[in-house]
Amino acid sequence: MKIAAEIGIIEKIGPDYIWWRNGSDRSQVNFGDLRNMTKEDCAASLVGLVGRPAVMPVSGPPFIAVDFLPGDFEGTMKVLPANFSIASVERL
Repeated sequence: MKIAAEIGIIEKIGPDYIWWRNGSDRSQVNFGDLRNMTKEDCAASLVGLVGRPAVMPVSGPPFIAVDFLPGDFEGTMKVLPANFSIASVERL
């Protein structure tokens, strides 16, 4: 399945959220709890990725992806969504 997405960076890590930025657009991604991982654990697992690229979908269910593979066609890529529960995404 193909999904339109934007590449930005992880700008900041909070206790249970991250700030994702693409140019002047900034969003706060609020994590939810999973059965085996709390929302705080989700945020903490991304601490080493501040300043690194991350993908967010343009529309549809929210996800965040930090792993990329070359796509099947030139100029495309495959992203591997992280297994996080996203409670909400707020534009800042």
